[in-house]
Amino acid sequence: MQILATDFDGTLYRNGTVSDSDKSAVARFRAVGNKFGIVTGRHLATALYEIGRQSVTYDFLICCTGGMILDSQNNILLEHRVPREAVLPLYRKTMEYCGMYFCVSVHQKLFWYDMGGPSPYTSAVILPAEQLSDLAFFHEAATCFTDEQTARRYVDSLNTAYPQWLTAHQNGVYVDVCAAHTDKVSGLFAVLQHFGVPSSALSVAGDNLNDLSMIQTFRSFAMKTGREELKQAAAHTVSNFREITELLL
Repeated sequence: MQILATDFDGTLYRNGTVSDSDKSAVARFRAVGNKFGIVTGRHLATALYEIGRQSVTYDFLICCTGGMILDSQNNILLEHRVPREAVLPLYRKTMEYCGMYFCVSVHQKLFWYDMGGPSPYTSAVILPAEQLSDLAFFHEAATCFTDEQTARRYVDSLNTAYPQWLTAHQNGVYVDVCAAHTDKVSGLFAVLQHFGVPSSALSVAGDNLNDLSMIQTFRSFAMKTGREELKQAAAHTVSNFREITELLL
Protein backbone atom coordinates (compact mmCIF):
# COMPACT_ATOMS: atom_id res chain seq x y z
CA MET A 1 0.00 0.00 0.00
CA GLN A 2 1.20 3.48 -0.90
CA ILE A 3 0.15 6.71 0.77
CA LEU A 4 0.04 10.02 -1.08
CA ALA A 5 -0.40 13.26 0.82
CA THR A 6 -0.78 16.56 -0.96
CA ASP A 7 -0.88 20.18 0.02
CA PHE A 8 -4.15 21.78 -1.03
CA ASP A 9 -3.80 25.43 -2.11
CA GLY A 10 -1.51 25.77 -5.09
CA THR A 11 -0.93 22.02 -5.42
CA LEU A 12 -4.21 20.15 -5.76
CA TYR A 13 -6.40 23.28 -5.72
CA ARG A 14 -5.13 25.56 -8.48
CA ASN A 15 -6.70 28.56 -10.19
CA GLY A 16 -9.79 28.29 -8.01
CA THR A 17 -10.59 24.65 -8.68
CA VAL A 18 -9.54 21.00 -8.49
CA SER A 19 -9.51 19.79 -12.08
CA ASP A 20 -11.54 16.80 -13.19
CA SER A 21 -8.36 15.10 -14.38
CA ASP A 22 -6.78 15.48 -10.94
CA LYS A 23 -9.90 14.14 -9.22
CA SER A 24 -9.89 11.16 -11.60
CA ALA A 25 -6.21 10.61 -10.77
CA VAL A 26 -7.06 10.50 -7.05
CA ALA A 27 -9.80 7.95 -7.74
CA ARG A 28 -7.44 5.71 -9.74
CA PHE A 29 -4.79 5.90 -7.03
CA ARG A 30 -7.27 4.86 -4.33
CA ALA A 31 -8.95 2.21 -6.45
CA VAL A 32 -5.94 -0.11 -6.22
CA GLY A 33 -5.84 -0.01 -2.43
CA ASN A 34 -3.70 3.06 -1.83
CA LYS A 35 -4.50 5.85 0.63
CA PHE A 36 -4.82 9.49 -0.33
CA GLY A 37 -4.96 12.53 1.94
CA ILE A 38 -4.69 16.29 2.10
CA VAL A 39 -2.26 18.12 4.38
CA THR A 40 -2.96 21.84 4.63
CA GLY A 41 -2.37 24.92 6.71
CA ARG A 42 -6.05 25.80 6.42
CA HIS A 43 -8.25 25.89 9.49
CA LEU A 44 -10.61 22.92 9.81
CA ALA A 45 -13.69 24.93 8.81
CA THR A 46 -12.19 26.39 5.65
CA ALA A 47 -10.56 23.09 4.68
CA LEU A 48 -13.80 21.13 4.99
CA TYR A 49 -15.75 23.80 3.14
CA GLU A 50 -13.49 24.06 0.10
CA ILE A 51 -12.62 20.37 -0.14
CA GLY A 52 -16.31 19.53 0.07
CA ARG A 53 -17.18 22.17 -2.51
CA GLN A 54 -14.63 20.61 -4.86
CA SER A 55 -15.98 17.08 -4.18
CA VAL A 56 -12.57 15.64 -3.36
CA THR A 57 -12.62 12.26 -1.63
CA TYR A 58 -9.84 11.44 0.84
CA ASP A 59 -8.77 8.82 3.37
CA PHE A 60 -7.34 11.35 5.82
CA LEU A 61 -7.15 15.10 6.30
CA ILE A 62 -4.38 16.95 8.11
CA CYS A 63 -5.29 20.59 8.70
CA CYS A 64 -4.14 23.45 10.94
CA THR A 65 -0.57 22.66 9.80
CA GLY A 66 -0.68 19.35 11.62
CA GLY A 67 -2.83 20.53 14.50
CA MET A 68 -5.77 18.30 13.59
CA ILE A 69 -5.96 14.92 11.83
CA LEU A 70 -9.27 13.48 10.60
CA ASP A 71 -10.26 10.21 8.95
CA SER A 72 -12.34 9.78 5.80
CA GLN A 73 -15.55 10.35 7.79
CA ASN A 74 -14.14 13.51 9.41
CA ASN A 75 -13.76 11.88 12.80
CA ILE A 76 -10.88 13.43 14.74
CA LEU A 77 -7.99 10.98 15.04
CA LEU A 78 -5.62 13.39 16.77
CA GLU A 79 -5.55 17.03 17.79
CA HIS A 80 -2.95 19.35 19.27
CA ARG A 81 -4.04 22.38 21.25
CA VAL A 82 -2.24 25.63 21.94
CA PRO A 83 -2.94 26.37 25.62
CA ARG A 84 -4.70 29.36 27.16
CA GLU A 85 -1.39 30.74 28.44
CA ALA A 86 -0.22 31.44 24.90
CA VAL A 87 -3.25 33.42 23.74
CA LEU A 88 -2.48 36.91 25.05
CA PRO A 89 1.30 36.78 24.45
CA LEU A 90 0.64 35.71 20.86
CA TYR A 91 -1.91 38.46 20.31
CA ARG A 92 0.45 41.10 21.74
CA LYS A 93 3.31 39.87 19.58
CA THR A 94 1.05 40.06 16.52
CA MET A 95 0.16 43.64 17.43
CA GLU A 96 3.84 44.47 17.95
CA TYR A 97 4.70 43.27 14.42
CA CYS A 98 1.63 44.98 12.92
CA GLY A 99 -0.17 41.86 11.77
CA MET A 100 -3.00 42.61 9.37
CA TYR A 101 -5.49 40.43 11.28
CA PHE A 102 -5.67 37.92 14.11
CA CYS A 103 -7.79 34.82 13.60
CA VAL A 104 -7.88 31.62 15.65
CA SER A 105 -9.74 28.35 15.16
CA VAL A 106 -11.27 26.00 17.71
CA HIS A 107 -12.50 22.89 15.92
CA GLN A 108 -14.80 24.26 13.19
CA LYS A 109 -15.25 27.70 14.74
CA LEU A 110 -13.27 30.73 13.60
CA PHE A 111 -12.77 33.78 15.81
CA TRP A 112 -11.49 37.13 14.52
CA TYR A 113 -10.19 39.68 17.03
CA ASP A 114 -9.79 43.43 16.78
CA MET A 115 -6.37 44.58 15.59
CA GLY A 116 -7.32 48.24 15.26
CA GLY A 117 -7.97 48.04 11.53
CA PRO A 118 -10.79 47.06 9.17
CA SER A 119 -12.11 43.53 8.84
CA PRO A 120 -10.10 41.53 6.27
CA TYR A 121 -13.28 39.83 5.05
CA THR A 122 -16.74 41.34 4.84
CA SER A 123 -18.25 38.26 6.51
CA ALA A 124 -15.85 38.26 9.47
CA VAL A 125 -17.31 39.36 12.81
CA ILE A 126 -14.56 41.18 14.71
CA LEU A 127 -14.54 40.47 18.42
CA PRO A 128 -13.06 42.84 21.01
CA ALA A 129 -9.62 41.85 22.26
CA GLU A 130 -11.02 41.57 25.79
CA GLN A 131 -12.77 38.36 24.72
CA LEU A 132 -9.45 36.62 24.09
CA SER A 133 -9.54 35.58 27.75
CA ASP A 134 -12.57 33.43 26.94
CA LEU A 135 -10.42 31.04 24.89
CA ALA A 136 -9.42 27.89 26.75
CA PHE A 137 -7.23 26.80 23.81
CA PHE A 138 -7.03 26.97 20.04
CA HIS A 139 -5.82 24.69 17.25
CA GLU A 140 -4.32 27.33 14.97
CA ALA A 141 -3.87 31.08 14.77
CA ALA A 142 -3.29 32.98 11.55
CA THR A 143 -2.13 36.40 10.49
CA CYS A 144 -0.57 38.18 7.51
CA PHE A 145 2.04 40.86 6.91
CA THR A 146 2.87 43.31 4.15
CA ASP A 147 6.18 41.63 3.33
CA GLU A 148 7.98 38.32 3.83
CA GLN A 149 10.81 39.84 5.85
CA THR A 150 8.44 40.99 8.59
CA ALA A 151 6.70 37.62 8.55
CA ARG A 152 10.07 35.90 9.03
CA ARG A 153 11.04 38.15 11.96
CA TYR A 154 7.65 37.51 13.57
CA VAL A 155 8.03 33.74 13.18
CA ASP A 156 11.55 33.76 14.59
CA SER A 157 10.44 35.91 17.52
CA LEU A 158 7.56 33.57 18.39
CA ASN A 159 9.58 30.39 18.08
CA THR A 160 12.33 31.85 20.25
CA ALA A 161 10.06 33.32 22.93
CA TYR A 162 7.39 30.61 23.32
CA PRO A 163 8.72 27.18 22.26
CA GLN A 164 6.92 25.53 25.18
CA TRP A 165 3.53 26.60 23.81
CA LEU A 166 3.63 26.97 20.06
CA THR A 167 5.34 26.65 16.70
CA ALA A 168 4.97 29.34 14.03
CA HIS A 169 5.19 28.57 10.31
CA GLN A 170 5.81 31.09 7.53
CA ASN A 171 4.11 30.73 4.16
CA GLY A 172 5.20 33.80 2.24
CA VAL A 173 3.56 36.83 3.90
CA TYR A 174 1.18 34.52 5.80
CA VAL A 175 1.92 32.92 9.15
CA ASP A 176 0.15 30.01 10.86
CA VAL A 177 0.72 29.22 14.53
CA CYS A 178 -0.05 25.81 15.99
CA ALA A 179 0.94 23.76 19.03
CA ALA A 180 4.57 23.26 20.01
CA HIS A 181 6.45 20.73 17.87
CA THR A 182 3.52 20.48 15.47
CA ASP A 183 3.84 20.75 11.71
CA LYS A 184 2.93 18.89 8.53
CA VAL A 185 5.72 16.37 9.15
CA SER A 186 4.49 15.45 12.63
CA GLY A 187 0.99 15.05 11.21
CA LEU A 188 2.24 12.75 8.48
CA PHE A 189 4.14 10.55 10.92
CA ALA A 190 0.89 10.19 12.89
CA VAL A 191 -0.87 9.11 9.68
CA LEU A 192 1.84 6.53 8.97
CA GLN A 193 1.36 5.14 12.45
CA HIS A 194 -2.41 5.08 11.98
CA PHE A 195 -2.14 3.00 8.80
CA GLY A 196 0.74 0.92 10.12
CA VAL A 197 3.13 1.55 7.22
CA PRO A 198 6.75 2.78 7.06
CA SER A 199 7.76 6.22 5.87
CA SER A 200 9.05 4.66 2.65
CA ALA A 201 5.41 4.11 1.65
CA LEU A 202 4.66 7.84 1.74
CA SER A 203 4.93 10.39 -1.06
CA VAL A 204 4.14 14.09 -0.58
CA ALA A 205 3.44 17.03 -2.86
CA GLY A 206 3.58 20.76 -2.21
CA ASP A 207 4.32 24.20 -3.58
CA ASN A 208 5.02 26.68 -0.78
CA LEU A 209 7.24 27.34 2.24
CA ASN A 210 5.08 25.53 4.78
CA ASP A 211 5.55 22.38 2.67
CA LEU A 212 9.33 22.51 2.73
CA SER A 213 9.88 20.33 5.80
CA MET A 214 7.75 17.48 4.43
CA ILE A 215 9.38 17.83 0.99
CA GLN A 216 12.75 17.39 2.68
CA THR A 217 11.61 14.47 4.85
CA PHE A 218 9.68 12.17 2.51
CA ARG A 219 9.68 11.09 -1.15
CA SER A 220 8.55 14.31 -2.71
CA PHE A 221 7.04 16.18 -5.64
CA ALA A 222 7.04 19.96 -6.07
CA MET A 223 4.83 21.95 -8.40
CA LYS A 224 6.64 23.73 -11.23
CA THR A 225 4.68 26.86 -10.30
CA GLY A 226 5.87 26.63 -6.68
CA ARG A 227 8.68 28.20 -4.69
CA GLU A 228 12.22 27.66 -5.88
CA GLU A 229 13.18 26.37 -2.42
CA LEU A 230 10.78 23.45 -2.87
CA LYS A 231 11.76 22.65 -6.42
CA GLN A 232 15.40 22.46 -5.39
CA ALA A 233 14.61 20.14 -2.47
CA ALA A 234 12.09 17.82 -4.15
CA ALA A 235 12.91 14.60 -5.95
CA HIS A 236 10.57 15.52 -8.82
CA THR A 237 8.82 18.59 -10.21
CA VAL A 238 5.44 18.25 -11.91
CA SER A 239 2.96 20.46 -13.74
CA ASN A 240 -0.16 18.99 -12.18
CA PHE A 241 -1.29 16.45 -9.63
CA ARG A 242 -2.18 13.83 -12.23
CA GLU A 243 1.50 13.53 -13.17
CA ILE A 244 2.30 12.40 -9.63
CA THR A 245 -0.12 9.49 -9.68
CA GLU A 246 1.13 8.45 -13.12
CA LEU A 247 4.67 8.23 -11.74
CA LEU A 248 3.56 6.27 -8.65
CA LEU A 249 1.19 3.75 -10.27
